[in-house]
Amino acid sequence: MKIQVDCSRSGDPRAFILGERRLHVMRVLERAAEDSQRRFRVRVADGREFVLRQDLEAGNWCLALVHARRS
Repeated sequence: MKIQVDCSRSGDPRAFILGERRLHVMRVLERAAEDSQRRFRVRVADGREFVLRQDLEAGNWCLALVHARRS
């Protein structure tokens, strides 16, 4: 699923739009770079975790994975 992501100057996601909701990234939990893409595992305010992936050649972002809230 393609998404829109706002990044900090360092390139880390600060927020992203999912459907009509803007979700603020509270913490970047993991970063990874592979060939022509970057992946970020992030946590939002309600405790859900998302994996966001950026295609470096095209500049597009997509939602790769969603984790349920942690109790």
